[in-house]
Parts: sequence; structure tokens; C-alpha cells
Amino acid sequence: MEENLKKIRTITILLGAVFIAVIAFVGFYTNQYGIWVNRLKDFNLGMELNGKRELHYVLDNSENEKEIYLDKDGNYAGDVATNNSNTSISLETEDGETTQPEDDKTNIEGYTKETRTVKVNEESNITKENFEKAKKIIQARLEKLEVYEYNIRLDNVTGEIIIELPDDENLDIELPTISSVGNFEIIDAQTGLILMKDSDLKKAKVLYSTETTGYQAYLQLEFNDEGKEKLKEISNKYQATFAEDGTQTSNNISIKMDDQVLSTTYFGEEMSTGVLQLRMGNVVTTQEDRIELAKSLTMITNILNEEKLPLTYTLSSDNRVSSVLTQEVKTIAEIVAIVLIALVSLYLVLRFKLEGFKSAILTLGYLGLLNIIIRYTNVVITVNGLIAVVAVVIINYVFVINYLKRLGTSEMKRTALLDTMKKIYLAIVPICVISIIFTFMSSVVISSIGMILFWGLFVQALYNYLFITNI
Repeated sequence: MEENLKKIRTITILLGAVFIAVIAFVGFYTNQYGIWVNRLKDFNLGMELNGKRELHYVLDNSENEKEIYLDKDGNYAGDVATNNSNTSISLETEDGETTQPEDDKTNIEGYTKETRTVKVNEESNITKENFEKAKKIIQARLEKLEVYEYNIRLDNVTGEIIIELPDDENLDIELPTISSVGNFEIIDAQTGLILMKDSDLKKAKVLYSTETTGYQAYLQLEFNDEGKEKLKEISNKYQATFAEDGTQTSNNISIKMDDQVLSTTYFGEEMSTGVLQLRMGNVVTTQEDRIELAKSLTMITNILNEEKLPLTYTLSSDNRVSSVLTQEVKTIAEIVAIVLIALVSLYLVLRFKLEGFKSAILTLGYLGLLNIIIRYTNVVITVNGLIAVVAVVIINYVFVINYLKRLGTSEMKRTALLDTMKKIYLAIVPICVISIIFTFMSSVVISSIGMILFWGLFVQALYNYLFITNI
């Protein structure tokens, strides 16, 4: 009876190892809308293996002639709104008729209008110090975006910034965040006069509410003490009014970031708390749409909460650089790996017979498990990381061969296992220490080595200890 239970246990473990290997190397497929889709998470490949985008940012040297407001001290107070940008709501009566806002609301007491040629980047701001500052701010934004690998270079003479990023699906969404200046303004939508700006803003964050049909996102703006008083003042001024005939007139404000209008609205009551919540977009009904909306709004809040770029940059070129690992090279590498694993497995079977066969199958399970763990622990695989993969595979085969040799001279499997573990893992203590140190390095090239070594050796020791003596 005990012998039969042992056979069942051995068969179960070996079948489990084969199942893990098949899932890891072939995939796990489900039918979605008539198409078979692999549900196994893709590897996170570094730029050398997956290709990269090389972004060239140069200073914006453009200049525009526009009509602006000047306050009584001659300071800039906003761009005069054109007829096309007049965003007042049309007035609607009960019988459906509408009237339009007055043609010109841009003459404001206390302000003068002047036509000027305005440079996007003033000459006085184009300095080496601002070049360095811009680079540091962009680098901080990339960290906030959790870009796992990037290179950034600065030309101290021209101010040009070159950024290398992984060529993935999120990059096109992230691009506006990289070079956005971060100018925040609340303006009179009818005139263009600036009512509040980024110096009044304390903090921005994203909020969500659960609606009956899905999720609604809000951008919450919290203002400092000075901004709180300004918000209270304009919230009383920019409200809807009603005439005796029921006609509604709205004095609108526009909330802008870098000339992009985030929202145009009016107030329904006095805002005395210094907090303004803006409804962003429509209700989303799926978790995927919520995640996408959260990404875009989080990028906005990151820009608003951090320091502004001192200069305005424009994207001059966006070059895709192909991976050094072509499909042909990948295919050859896969064939070589399969052949080598088959040869080592054949050696184990010929040298150690049944125990060698069982160890060969169990090793395939270990390789499959390591494959899955690397996928789901977000390890970035670089060229150097591939060397670490080869290293842990070799260490595992050395471990298995030494175990099988000791098994031939020992009556107890556990004794042979413990003796082998003591010999092998004491010998690679320096590698274990290096793997832990490298894991916490900021450089992706180095941390890739450390994380693969760490997971490879940890899983290897635990896996062999749990299963190798039970087959």
C-alpha cells in the first residue's frame, strides 16, 4: 500500500512539472470572441531586446503676434479672447429660442490691451542652469510614470534633450507628460483675463465616485490661502443668472493647463473651502476604461503637483530603433536552448537511469516555474539578464548531477539532498550576496541580473527541497 502511494505521489509530481512547463513555454489560451488568446503575461523586455524610441526635444523658438492684457503696472494679465474662443453658453428661453453673448466683452476697466510679438521662450530664460533644471524635472516625471528603463542626455550648448524609452504601448499616452510645462490658469472664458494661476494652487488629486452605471472621475484642486480667497471671489461672480423671461446667462470660467482647456464651467454656489472638484469625462463602465482614465488624470496631477519646466520644448523627431535581437536570432537561440536542454536530459537518463529521467522531468518543471515567476514579478530582462538566466540554469543542472551522484552512494535521498545543498550553496554564497545587492540597484541593466539571480536561486532551492526527494 505504501509503495503504491509513493508511485501515485511521484506520478502526480512529475505530471505537475510537465503541466507547469507546458503552460510556461506554450501558453495558456482561452477563447475570446472566437479568437484564442494567450492569457500568460508577456515578459518585460529591456530596450536592447524589445526595441526603443529615441525622442529628440529642442527648444521651441517660435513667436506669435497676439493681443494681450496689461494691468495698471504694465504686467501681463492674459491673452485677449477672440470671437472664436468666446465660450459663453448660448442663452436659451422656454420656447427654444437662443440669443448669443455680446460681441465684445474684452474691454475691461483697469486693463489695457496691446498687440505684441511674444516669444515662447524668452532669451533671458535660455540658460545652462535652466537646461539642467529641465533635465532633472523630466527625469523626475519619468520616475513618477514608473518607466522601468530610460536614458536621458542633455546638450548643454543648445539645450537639446534626447530621451531613450522602451517602445511599448503606453509611450504615446505618456509623451505629453514628458515635455508639458505645467502652466495652470483659471481664466475668464469670455475675455481671456487670468483669474488664478499655478501660484494659487496647493495640490491636485484624482477622485472617483461609483455611479449606477459605472465610475465617474473628478479632478480635485486644492488652493492655498491666497487662492482660497480668489476662488471664493470668482465663485460669486461667475454664476448663472436668470432674466424675468426665464433666459439663463452664464459667466463661464475655463480651467487650463498649458493652453489645453480641462474644463469650462460656472459656479452654482459660493466656494468657501478652497477646494474645487471638476467632473472629468463621462461615466466609464469597464475596469479597463477606468484604468486608462486614471492613467491620463494621474499624469495631469503629477504635472500640477511638481515643479514647472522652466523652458518650453517641442518634439523634433521620434525615431524607432529596432531590437538587436532579430526574430532570426531569437529563433536560433530558442533552438539552441531546446537542443542543449534535450542533450543534458538525455545525459541524465543514460547516466542515472530512472532517477535521471525523473530529475530531468522535474528540472523542466523548475524552468517553467521560473519562467512564470519572472513574468509576474515584473523583472526586466536585459541582455545581461539573459546571462543570469543561463547561470541559474547551469547551477541547477550542477546541483541535480551532484545530487544524483551522491544518491548512488547513499541509502537516504534526504541525506543526499542536504549534503548536495550544503556543498553547492556554500560555494555560491558570493553569487547570492551579489544577487541581493544588484536587485536594489537603480540601473535596470544591473538590477535585471540581481533579480533573475535572486528568483532563480531562491525558487531552485525551495523547489528542489520540496520535490526532489518525493519522486
